Amino acid sequence: MKIKDSVSISVFIEKSKDLLENIREFLDKIGYDTSNVPKDVFEGDKPVSIVFAGQYSAGKSSILKALTGIQNIAIGEGITTQEAHEYDWNGIKVVDTPGIHTTLHPDHDAISYQEIANSDMLVYVVTHELFDDFIGANFRKLLLEKDKAAEMILIVNKMADIGNTVENQEIKLKDLEKVTTPYTPAQLRTVFIDVESYLDSLSEDDEEIAEELRNRSNYDSLIKTLNKFISDKAIPLKMTTVLYQVFEVLQNAMVEYQSSTGDSDIDALEEHLLQERHILLNSQFRIETEVKRIVQEAASKIREKGRKIANSIYDFEDENDAKEAIDNAYKEVDKITDTCIDNVTHRIEELADDCIMQLDQFYKSDFSKDLEFRLENKLKKGNPTIEHFLKSDTIFYTGKKIIANTIGTKSSASGLQIFSGSNIHQKVLDIGHFFGHSFKPWEAVKWARGINVFGKVVGVCGVVFSLGMQIKEDIDKDKIQQEMRKNREELRGSFANAANEVEKYFNNALEKFLKENYVMRVDQIDTHISEIRNMRINKSETYKMLENLQVKCRNIISDIHKSCVVDVDN
Repeated sequence: MKIKDSVSISVFIEKSKDLLENIREFLDKIGYDTSNVPKDVFEGDKPVSIVFAGQYSAGKSSILKALTGIQNIAIGEGITTQEAHEYDWNGIKVVDTPGIHTTLHPDHDAISYQEIANSDMLVYVVTHELFDDFIGANFRKLLLEKDKAAEMILIVNKMADIGNTVENQEIKLKDLEKVTTPYTPAQLRTVFIDVESYLDSLSEDDEEIAEELRNRSNYDSLIKTLNKFISDKAIPLKMTTVLYQVFEVLQNAMVEYQSSTGDSDIDALEEHLLQERHILLNSQFRIETEVKRIVQEAASKIREKGRKIANSIYDFEDENDAKEAIDNAYKEVDKITDTCIDNVTHRIEELADDCIMQLDQFYKSDFSKDLEFRLENKLKKGNPTIEHFLKSDTIFYTGKKIIANTIGTKSSASGLQIFSGSNIHQKVLDIGHFFGHSFKPWEAVKWARGINVFGKVVGVCGVVFSLGMQIKEDIDKDKIQQEMRKNREELRGSFANAANEVEKYFNNALEKFLKENYVMRVDQIDTHISEIRNMRINKSETYKMLENLQVKCRNIISDIHKSCVVDVDN
C-alpha cells in the first residue's frame, strides 16, 4: 500500500491530536473518567500489534501456536481461550481472544472488541463452514460500522475437512462474497488454511507424509500474506489504533448518558429483560461449552484409535487378524459415540434445570414482583405502550409459549405470566429429538476407501498383505513401501473422517437445540430492548456532543483508509 500524498500522515496526526485534546477536555468537563483515553496519537516506539478474533473453536489458538512455536498454548478441548493472551512473533505482538458473535457470553465479546480496538491489525478466523446469518450480520457490522476492512486478513481454517483444493476454495470465495460485499474476499486478503495439518506435519516422522500435510495446510501462503500485510500497512494502521480506542471510550460514555424513555417502568422493564437475557445466555454458553468439550474428547479418542490401528496394522500375522482388530476398533468407536450421546444428554439436563432454578428465583425477586405489579396496573388501565411490549401471544421461553390468556386489560389476579414463569416447569427438553443413538459415524463415511456400509475393511488390508507377500519375492520394494504408506494413511484418515462426522453431527444437533430452546427467546428479548432504546426521547446535550465527537473520530479513520491505495494482487 502506498500513501497517495506524502503529507497525509502529518495532516492526519494533527487532526487526530486536535480531536484527542477536545475529547479529553469535554470528558473532564462532564466528570467522566479519562484514564482510558490515550495520551498520544501516534506512539512510534510501540511494536506492531495483531489481534486474532473470530468464531469459537475456529482455530485461533492453534494458528498462534503454529506462528510462535509456543507449545503450552491451550488448543482443541472446548473453548480454550477465556481471556485475551499476548505473545511475541518476531517482534510483533499477537493477541489471542475468546470467540465472538455467538450471543453466548457478553464478557467474551467485550474482551475481544476491546483488543480489536487496541490493536493495529485484525486477523478474523472462521472455519470452512463460513458464516451463519447471525455471525455474518455481526461480522458485517465489524466490517462496515467499525470500518475494519482495510485492516483485516480473513482466514478460512479447517479446510482439510472438505479438501483444501483450488476448486473448493473458489466455491467458498463465492459464498464469502454474500457477507463481504461491497468488499471482495481478495480485498480482505482471504487465506484458506488447515493449521492442524501443519501442526501434524511437525510431529510426523515420515518426510513424504509431513510434506503432504504441509502442502495441505497452505501454511506458507498464510505467512506470506501476513508478512506483506504487515510491511505494507504497519505505519498507517498504527495511526488508526488510537482513534479506535478513543471511539470505544466515547461509545462507553454514550451508554451512561442515554436519556430516559420518559416512563420509569419501561426503563425498569429494560433492566428486567437484560437480567433475564444474562441468565439465558449464561446457560446457553455453559451448555455449548460443555457439549463441545464432551464431543471433542470423543472425537479425539476416535482419532487416537485410528492412529493406533494404522500404526500397528503391519504387526499382524495375517489379514484375518488385521481385519478382526479393525472390526474391534470400529465397535469401540460406536461405543465412544453412544457414551458421548449419554454424557451430552445428562449434562444438558443438569444445566437446563439450573437455568430454570435461576429464572424462578429471579421472577420471585422483589424487583421482579414490584415491576410486575406496576405493569399489571397499567395494563388494566389500557396503557398502549405497555400493551405493545406485553400483550402478545408470541413471547417464548425456551421454545415454549408462556404468555397466553393472562395478558391484557382483563389480566387475572394471578399476575403476568412473563414474571411468574409457571409454565416453565412444564417444559419437556426432548433431547432425544436432537441427539439420538441412531447415529453411527461409519454411515457418514462409508464412501471412504477401505470401508463399506457395514464398517468392514474390503480393500486396505488385502492390498497391504498381498504386497507384503511380494516383498519376499524381491519385487519393487520402493513401490511397495509407497503403497503401504498410502494405505496406512488412508486407514488413519477413515477414523479421522469418522471423528469429523461425529463433531459435525453433534454441532448441528447442538445448534438446532440451542436455537429452539434459547436463541428464540433471546432474539425476542433483543427486539424488545431495541424497541425500548429507540423510544428514548430528547437525547441529552451531553449525549449529542459525545455522538458528534464519535462521528469526527470515525471520519478521520475513514479518511486514513481512503488515503491508502490497496493493491491486493502484489
